[in-house]
Amino acid sequence: MRDKSCVVGSKMHVARIDDPIWLGQEAKRMSKEILRKEHRGPGDTIEAAANRLHIRHHVDASVIIQCWNRPAREMKVSRWMSVFMVYWAEFGAKAETAYEEKRKATNAHPALVRLADFVAGREGEETSGDAG
Repeated sequence: MRDKSCVVGSKMHVARIDDPIWLGQEAKRMSKEILRKEHRGPGDTIEAAANRLHIRHHVDASVIIQCWNRPAREMKVSRWMSVFMVYWAEFGAKAETAYEEKRKATNAHPALVRLADFVAGREGEETSGDAG
């Protein structure tokens, strides 16, 4: 039999969505993006930006700072959900309005618009070019 130890380095790595390390890295990325958006430039601190997020979204500022500073392995899973909620509040509404603007401005075939609505979870909406 052949020794299979030579193929160890050539295996592809697949990240699973339910992997806590992947979720930690995603929470870390989201907190960095939230803080970059909230940061007001020179003279402002990350702590002040986290406190403004705390006031606006009622998320503990220390959670956002921990996501900013700590590696993904050292963060508790129970603390990540608040970061996800703040990220959705900051960037989710922007995605919804962008979808609505594109949907209204499109001149695509109505079947494609219905497919896009179905994928976006809006299967009951009428398109502008629908005959019924």
